[in-house]
Amino acid sequence: MEPFPSHLRLQLVSAMASVQNSDFGEFFEFVSHLREHGANDVTPEQSVQEFRDHQEKLRQWNERNSKSATQAAAGLAMPVDLDAMMTRVDARLGR
Repeated sequence: MEPFPSHLRLQLVSAMASVQNSDFGEFFEFVSHLREHGANDVTPEQSVQEFRDHQEKLRQWNERNSKSATQAAAGLAMPVDLDAMMTRVDARLGR
């Protein structure tokens, strides 16, 4: 399957005008992922909007988790012991 059907190439080039050069590779991977997972009816404009929404979600996630990332980089993070955590949850629930 060709990445972008010929009839959509011009539309895609027009829509890409709103995507910065530094984002192009990430955008291409994002659109390729959409197409591989069945989103073949998405217009180029919708692809750009979904990409921008995706970028915003990543920005928010990074913002919310920046303290944890900083602590992990400083060696202050510990692996999660899921068994111990589930034991505490069971104890709280009286199981």
